[in-house]
Amino acid sequence: MGDLLRFELGPRRGLRRGTSATSWYAQGCALEAADPARAAAAYQRALAGRPDFADAHNNLGRLLHEREQPAAAEAHYRLAILCDDSIALYWFNLGVSVEDQGRVAEAIAAYERALAIDPLLADAHFNLARLYELIGKTAGDELVLRRAVRHLVRYRDLARVG
Repeated sequence: MGDLLRFELGPRRGLRRGTSATSWYAQGCALEAADPARAAAAYQRALAGRPDFADAHNNLGRLLHEREQPAAAEAHYRLAILCDDSIALYWFNLGVSVEDQGRVAEAIAAYERALAIDPLLADAHFNLARLYELIGKTAGDELVLRRAVRHLVRYRDLARVG
């Protein structure tokens, strides 16, 4: 009977650490070209561990946008901006997503914010030129058309250099 009551503990084992948010993010980056669905899942795992991971929000937003889900992408771009509003790319991506949803004024504001952070962001100049041209022609507003030309010239200059 003594053997039945004897209980021995083995060596103590600590909790296994899970994969870190940065590891999930790196995995997502590595998977993007070959398997976007698994990359998106990796970004979601990174965000589960660290909801303030701005780059993970941005990359997940881009993948959702490529899947033609601009509203879902917009939500992640906005979360990235809440985490770090000093990154021009987040503002640019937000501009693209709201433009794709037909919200031109918001797109212009986002592109201009991106350029305030990084005046060398050529694609933002191009998108602004295109939108200002559309508005200027529709409204017959020469000042807006001049703005379009200014951004197009800046885009051309940056494209030559880069």
